[in-house]
Amino acid sequence: MGSAVTAAPGSVLDRLRPGGHSRAVQWTACREGDVTMARHGELGVLLRGAYSHQPQLFGGLRTWSYLRPEARVIGTDASGAAAMAGVLRRFLQVGEAEQLVAVVGLVSVRPDLQGRGVGAELMRRVGQFLGELAVPFGLLMCAEQRVRFYQRAGWHQLTPRRMVYSLDDTREAEPFADEIVGTAMILPVTEGLDEWPPGELRWHCATV
Repeated sequence: MGSAVTAAPGSVLDRLRPGGHSRAVQWTACREGDVTMARHGELGVLLRGAYSHQPQLFGGLRTWSYLRPEARVIGTDASGAAAMAGVLRRFLQVGEAEQLVAVVGLVSVRPDLQGRGVGAELMRRVGQFLGELAVPFGLLMCAEQRVRFYQRAGWHQLTPRRMVYSLDDTREAEPFADEIVGTAMILPVTEGLDEWPPGELRWHCATV
């Protein structure tokens, strides 16, 4: 089973330490129902800046893309929301197994803080929160150019495989996407890397 994963080159989550501008950021992990409307307003500004190529996703107080998270890891500073990631626990069908994961998405850092260590600290905090949730694995999908960032944070790239998932759970029903994905990443939390089951992934939902 270990051959199904590309190991991250020399990166371990607990070796990351906050540095630079990340020291000025205050961090919290909160459930979705505890996020205030004022905070949603700040997060909307953050998301529109971080995902400026997808402005249609985050209008007004909408602070999720295709599926609303159950919890968020949020960093704030004197200027408001500085960084965020969304988390949602789901059972996915992986080969013949029903696998519990914490899906991670909406990973974002305010443009003026990018490249200053805030993203690395965000992912360290995400790893800590997944540990508090005691899930076996974290799971995310990312763009090819972001793979090394997540590897440095301790995530491991799955070998390319078939994935079937909903494009958007906030709209009317439509056919699921069915494609070969080479940029899915997993983070072992309570189970070892070799415990990830082999085979294709059927989400039966959208990504966060």
